[in-house]
Amino acid sequence: MLVVICAFAYLLPACNVSTANLSDVKLCSEKSDGGCSSDASTFPVSTATVYCSAVLKNAPSGTKVSFVWKHEGKELGQADVESTGGSVVGNMSINGALEPGSYSVTVKLNSDNSTPITKNFTLE
Repeated sequence: MLVVICAFAYLLPACNVSTANLSDVKLCSEKSDGGCSSDASTFPVSTATVYCSAVLKNAPSGTKVSFVWKHEGKELGQADVESTGGSVVGNMSINGALEPGSYSVTVKLNSDNSTPITKNFTLE
């Protein structure tokens, strides 16, 4: 019994469970103070920046939100934003430097019980 308790105590710190959750994930090329006001899935390659915003709720201090940007499955970059709630925004600068094609951004919390949210978009 003591071995089981010790094993559980050893593994417990490795778990990162949170009450935080993400919702209302949107993509846009122009953001307001609260993030993206509308959601888009297609952008011209001449777009300067693509923004991804989400609403973070029930977040304890030190909650990190990761934005992972990809082109056809290959990672282009990642940005981590620390927040305690409200609108969180990540962005990818394009400035005509990226080729047309399929892209995505995955938004995820730094907790073990969070489900990542992926938004797909196209540059034309």
